[in-house]
Amino acid sequence: MATKVHISPKILNSIASLYNDTNRIFMEYIDNSIDSADQFYFDKTLNSYSRPVEIVLTIEGKTAKDGKVNILDNCYGITNFTKIVSHIGNSDKKEQAWTNGQFGYGIYSFMAACGKLEVTSKLENKNAVFLPISRKEFDKPRQEDISLPDPKILPDFDCKSGTKIVLSEFDKEMWKVIDVQVLKDEIEKHFELILNRKNLTIKLIDANTNEYICSPFDYETLVGEVYEDYLTDLHVNKKQGDLFETKKIENPIHIFLKMTKGITTNKPPVFISKGRRICEIKDVKSFKSTHKSDIWGHPNVTGYIDLNSLLGPTIARTDFKNDKDSRMVFQTLFDLEDLILEHVKKVNMETEERHYQQLEDVLNKALSKLARIDAMNYRTEYLPGGKTGLAGGAFGMTTGDEFGDKDRGDGDEIENPSDDINNTEDNTGLAEDEGKLPSDNDGGENPKNEKNKDESEFAGEPKKRSGFNIKISEEDPQVDGTTGKAYRSIWDGSCIIIYKNHEDFQSRVSHSHQGETKITERLISYLASEITVHYKDLFFNKMQDGQPEYNKAMFESFVDFIYQFEKMLQDFRGKNLSELK
Repeated sequence: MATKVHISPKILNSIASLYNDTNRIFMEYIDNSIDSADQFYFDKTLNSYSRPVEIVLTIEGKTAKDGKVNILDNCYGITNFTKIVSHIGNSDKKEQAWTNGQFGYGIYSFMAACGKLEVTSKLENKNAVFLPISRKEFDKPRQEDISLPDPKILPDFDCKSGTKIVLSEFDKEMWKVIDVQVLKDEIEKHFELILNRKNLTIKLIDANTNEYICSPFDYETLVGEVYEDYLTDLHVNKKQGDLFETKKIENPIHIFLKMTKGITTNKPPVFISKGRRICEIKDVKSFKSTHKSDIWGHPNVTGYIDLNSLLGPTIARTDFKNDKDSRMVFQTLFDLEDLILEHVKKVNMETEERHYQQLEDVLNKALSKLARIDAMNYRTEYLPGGKTGLAGGAFGMTTGDEFGDKDRGDGDEIENPSDDINNTEDNTGLAEDEGKLPSDNDGGENPKNEKNKDESEFAGEPKKRSGFNIKISEEDPQVDGTTGKAYRSIWDGSCIIIYKNHEDFQSRVSHSHQGETKITERLISYLASEITVHYKDLFFNKMQDGQPEYNKAMFESFVDFIYQFEKMLQDFRGKNLSELK
């Protein structure tokens, strides 16, 4: 005699343990409502329902004891109450909605969070039907012991057709985590493509009657490059060497990726099936990608791969069933990765240029602060009585001098305005107006500036701001015509130009798994040293009469300046360039 298999109803509670977030449970019922609306979405070319579809989730009460969650839709309704309750695990999604995909479990997901579910549903031109389900009923050891009440006929319903779910008797801990904003965000991610359909509204109402409308994500708001493809041919390697088995598919797989410029989206690309997000591509274990970090986990890459209905997810919705179709899809995507990576690298280069401009601004501000301190230190340390032609600034610059004018227009520039180097309480000269060198005329002694300005060729002209900037160049380094040695940096009369492509620079940077440039300790030392060489050379060469002869103190000043510069940049150690503000 054949052995019969008996499955305990308690297994439903075990399956329910997969839901550790109450908000995710609500998603299942919203998902079922969307399925029920498919009856009105028969022309996909219009991307619109034939009549307005509205799904409203309302939270009532303040505590687990009196709290309720209602989900009401005006969709098609449930065609067979008995079947969705009794045929667990035998979904016939194509024949009727409200059986939650392929598993036929969705209506029982409430067991993870609360003790009671009430379902009311109505088909057009039919009476509404009501059925309560208690979690306690499924604590029995045998399925034969379960007895659910017969559905009850109700005379009234809120819509001419649709379904209403009422969840109550919440577990205390599961009630606490209910968050409308979290649910809204989850709906917008999970139903990203479906929310683009016209005539669809998903509304959430919290316990304070605040309303939230779910909206689709708008990729057009992101500046960047798009990679898009439609796959109609799949292939997979056969065991016999380089041979491929191919397959044509009716509904193309849509690849849509956007590589943003300088914007971290925190929205990695996802796999989508039947209009629903399954999971992030980088987390799919059965997809043996070699670029999960630099493509699918890159902070500037977002988008989706829409599989239509080709692949079926696992019950936990974190992967796909390991079958021939999934192997063909993943092999085809794997072979496209090098092409996709080229698009990512192109945008990375453009973004990195902008991030290096932010690094330039950081360096300019640091040098400005140190220059103010340096001007005072020199005045008090090198000349008796603090008398020097540098009383107002390290360079004693005036309009028309050899430093010229420089205005990048894209960040803080080092300038030489009329300001007071002692304009802070601690007399460090670190003014709030960062990015400027000390002034030429702060009231200190400056023989050069005490000339009769009216006799100057610049008399009557408005005073310009003079100074220089630090520039990190994308160009190849200039070469010494005599030695043939590539310069690490140069002073061009208005800028300290640091060559990023010099091998000494490149050997001091590192990159994250996503390819982002990181600021290392060695790079900080390198930048501080290169900038100090040019700054100090200009500093001493611009001294007035009475400048000191070469001495050890000048070298000590040089080294001390490097140490101070390094210290000011320590907060940026280990950061990506994109993190600079």
